[in-house]
Amino acid sequence: MLLIDSDPWRGESLRRFLLEHKFRVVLEERSPVIPEIILLNLCERAGEVKIRVQRLRETFPDAKIVAFVREVDSHTVFPCLLLGVKGILAYDASPQEILAAMTCVISGSIWSPRAVLSQWIDRIAALGLTEATQRAFTPSEHRVLDGVRDELSNKEIARRLGVTEATVKFHVGKLLKKTGTKDRRDLARFVRETVPASTSRIATKD
Repeated sequence: MLLIDSDPWRGESLRRFLLEHKFRVVLEERSPVIPEIILLNLCERAGEVKIRVQRLRETFPDAKIVAFVREVDSHTVFPCLLLGVKGILAYDASPQEILAAMTCVISGSIWSPRAVLSQWIDRIAALGLTEATQRAFTPSEHRVLDGVRDELSNKEIARRLGVTEATVKFHVGKLLKKTGTKDRRDLARFVRETVPASTSRIATKD
């Protein structure tokens, strides 16, 4: 992990915290280590966000960027998402939130407050870009989400899809991590709020 923070005290505190949780942390962009993830403080670079993020993406095209912002709202999150940032955290995010964001982003998902992410998906839908919403989940995940939306049990979803209950349980567990939801009820609420019904009812196989 590459950690970039203009505040040396905060940077050192974050470095120690991440090391305690088994992350390998480097502080220099010129390090020979190619980072899998970049933790970046954008709070003090309001006028340089685009240039800063684009330069990092050009230098480390395969790295996933997680950024701290001063205020987490549509005005800060949307520009970051457009630039390819995968995780957005408030400047005062708790240690648990930081670890959850890292786990989520490393697994291939996006980390953002659910309400703001919902606004983002609404904006995509309004622009006629619903395919982007579809690509957030695999066809199998969409079919399971359809069942969760309808408040079906794993057994009922398995019967509907013609798969084993264990397969459904596996997908539900993966979806909880992918969406950052805490339990099945929270996942159902997330689906209703952020995934348009038309995109959760996909009949094709993987």
